[in-house]
Amino acid sequence: MQAHHNPTRYSPASLIILTLCSLTFWGAGCNSSDQTEYRQYSEQIDAKSPEQKDAADNQPEQVAAEVPEQSEPVEPEPKTITQTSAVKSAEPMPLETGTKAKPAPTETAAAVDATDDFLPLIAQRPDPSLRALTPEEEKQQTAKKEPREVKILVKNKSFRHVAPNDALQVSYDDIDLLKVMNMEPVTPEAPELMPQWLKDLNGKRIRIRGFMYPPFQQTGNEYFLLARDNQICCFGKNPKIYDLFPVLLKDGVTTDYILNRPFDVVGVFHIKAETIDGELERIYLIDDAIVIDQ
Repeated sequence: MQAHHNPTRYSPASLIILTLCSLTFWGAGCNSSDQTEYRQYSEQIDAKSPEQKDAADNQPEQVAAEVPEQSEPVEPEPKTITQTSAVKSAEPMPLETGTKAKPAPTETAAAVDATDDFLPLIAQRPDPSLRALTPEEEKQQTAKKEPREVKILVKNKSFRHVAPNDALQVSYDDIDLLKVMNMEPVTPEAPELMPQWLKDLNGKRIRIRGFMYPPFQQTGNEYFLLARDNQICCFGKNPKIYDLFPVLLKDGVTTDYILNRPFDVVGVFHIKAETIDGELERIYLIDDAIVIDQ
């Protein structure tokens, strides 16, 4: 019988060659895959900036070194800031970017600001209640507001005769009821309680020195108010009833306003309590008078 040749049967030498070729091709494929993955990773690294490469290479070591060396407080997270803002929601927020919100003024500050706005007006407006007090008047204010016990402090007083018309020289201290008879406040009964020497001045021509309270017009004044001092005239001092009284000039005689300068008045002195609605309006008056300004 003739033997047939099997085409799929290989010799031992062929099998060895085929096996070596397969191993060679398998190794080449694995090497190619590793090189492809390595090339893709290298391209990703190359695409990064030098700083990013250093950060990627050194990140594990830096984290380990920075954690123990940190000494400054860590900035609060945005969540913490949001919570704080929510708690202080009553505070005013900035209206524009880059501008600081103005803190809400307190009541005291608002009052101070409102007051600062009107200070120029207040400074220009005289307050009639202000006055320069003497030491004796300051003591009176601190004392109780009870009427003083009326008693004669000046029992006797004489006056010298002066020109013109042989007038009696009188001063404001002579007709000061607090100094003469300890009277405060002055009541409508004052004329009856005065010492005799003061009562005798009623109807006599006297000469007294004082200041002119600002009248309604600068010239042609037929009467005016005579004041004890220029603080009453010009600075709004609240005068006593015996510190300010009217002067009526002689018929046909007028005077100009005398500003902030003392002068003499010669005229007939009258003591008469005049009331309006039960309130004492005045107690002294001078009429038939002339002004001596020198």
